[in-house]
Amino acid sequence: MLFRQLIDPESSTYTYLLGDPATRQAVLIDPVLEQVERDLACVHELGLVLTHVLETHVHADHITAAGVLRDRTGCQVVASERGAVCVSRQVKHGDEVHAGGLTLRVLATPGHTDDSVSYLMTDRVFTGDTLLVRANGRTDFQNGNAGQLHDSITQVLFALPDDTLVYPAHDYQGRTETTIGEEKRHNPRLAGKSREEFIHLMENLQLPPPRKMDVAVPANRACGRALPSALDVPPERIDALGAEVRHIDVREPEEFHGPLGHLPRAELVPLETLESACASWAREAPLLLICRSGKRSARAARALAERGFLRLYNLQGGMLAVRGDSTGTAR
Repeated sequence: MLFRQLIDPESSTYTYLLGDPATRQAVLIDPVLEQVERDLACVHELGLVLTHVLETHVHADHITAAGVLRDRTGCQVVASERGAVCVSRQVKHGDEVHAGGLTLRVLATPGHTDDSVSYLMTDRVFTGDTLLVRANGRTDFQNGNAGQLHDSITQVLFALPDDTLVYPAHDYQGRTETTIGEEKRHNPRLAGKSREEFIHLMENLQLPPPRKMDVAVPANRACGRALPSALDVPPERIDALGAEVRHIDVREPEEFHGPLGHLPRAELVPLETLESACASWAREAPLLLICRSGKRSARAARALAERGFLRLYNLQGGMLAVRGDSTGTAR
C-alpha cells in the first residue's frame, strides 16, 4: 500500500492518502480545501487515480475539500449516515469501502460529534477527532456527548488489538501517530479514569469555540461548497417568479388556515417535517419558502440549501407583508 500523511499547518489537520499499487486507485481521508492542489499533485505524482474521499465527521475547524475534489475527479464522497447529506454514499457501522485492493471498515464512533466515524484498515485505524494522541476530541458542540465518546473509545476503538496504529485528524504538538495500546496505558483522560470522571472532565474543559466554526460547519454540511443563499422576494414579485416555482408554506396548520390565510398555490409543509418531506423533491426545482414573517422560511431555505437545493426564494416579510401588516398585529 502507498501511504502518505499530509498536514494543513493552519488547522493542524492531518489528511491521509492511501493508494493500491495494483489498481492505482486511491483514497483521501479528511482533505482540506486550501490543500486541494497539493493533494491532487501528490496523487498524480504517485501515478494514482482518486476514487474516494472519506470524511470522519462534519468538521468545525476547517472547510473540507470533498466537494471540490468530487467535481474535479469524479470521486465518491463517503461519510456517516448522520452527517452531510451532500455526500455520494452515507455509511453506518460495519459497512465497507473498497478502493481497488484496499478495504476500509466503518466504525461508528460518535461522541465528539453525533456523526463521527472511524475507518479501520488492516493494521491501522483513522479516528478523526474521536481519539487523538494522548487526548480526544471535545464534546461541547454539534450534538457532542461525553458519555457517548467514552463508550466509542473504550468499547469500539479499545476493542482493537493493542498494536493497531492510530492516525488522528489532528495533533497540535507535532506527533504523527500512536497505538491503541499506548492510549489505553497513557492517555491522561482515559487511563485509570472511570466513565463518570471522563464525563466530568469533558464537561468542564471550558474551551473557546473553533475559530472557523460558524463558517466551516455550514460549508461542510454542503461538502465544502458555498451554500446558495435564498433570494428575498417581495409579495408584489411573486407572480414574476413563474408557474414552475413551488410555494412551500412552513407554518403550522392552524396558521395556514388562520386569519392570515395562505397563497392560492401554497403547499403546507410545517418546518419540523421539512427534512423528511424534501427527501423526494427534485434538487433543481425552484422553491418559494413562506411563513408568517419571513424568519422561519429563511431557516427553511438554509436547511434546504444544506441538502443540495439550488433555486431558493424566501417570501420577504412573509404573509404579514402579503396582507399589508408589517407591524405584526394581524393574528
